[in-house]
Amino acid sequence: MRWILAFATFLILGCSATADAQDPDVRFSLEMITHNRQTLRLADMVKGRSTDTYVTGLAAKLKVDERTEIDVMSTWLQMWNMPPPKGTTYQMPGSVTTADYTALQSRSGPEFDKMWLTTLSRHLNTGVMIAQVAVATGDHAPTGDLARRIVREQRAEIAEIGQHIS
Repeated sequence: MRWILAFATFLILGCSATADAQDPDVRFSLEMITHNRQTLRLADMVKGRSTDTYVTGLAAKLKVDERTEIDVMSTWLQMWNMPPPKGTTYQMPGSVTTADYTALQSRSGPEFDKMWLTTLSRHLNTGVMIAQVAVATGDHAPTGDLARRIVREQRAEIAEIGQHIS
């Protein structure tokens, strides 16, 4: 927990005061906040539907990680005088759709677990793509640091999910 606070403080101090919605660093925060909200919605679906310790543990971890990232990026947006995005709707290949949520709601047990992990893996890959764009085009060093960490961690989670499914 202490490293999260230290990291968040470092990231906040590195912010500039002006930006616009087309700025790659601003776009990253706007898109990733929406992406993380979708992840939180997926994680919330696990309770009562899964008893798989890997799935429940991953959902719990995601809730902590995603909320922390949302807080950091929301602070950046505030410092850049940009409002945070509303809702969880984001149209990008791999985004979680209403049909995905509906299909997951009607399942439980191993059937839910497999569908949830498959959906989450696809969704995390979208997060990797968003973060890679920020790494390649952004100027804000703390955004680049967060984006690189997201790429590294989500790739590892995708690989772990693949092993768990097979």
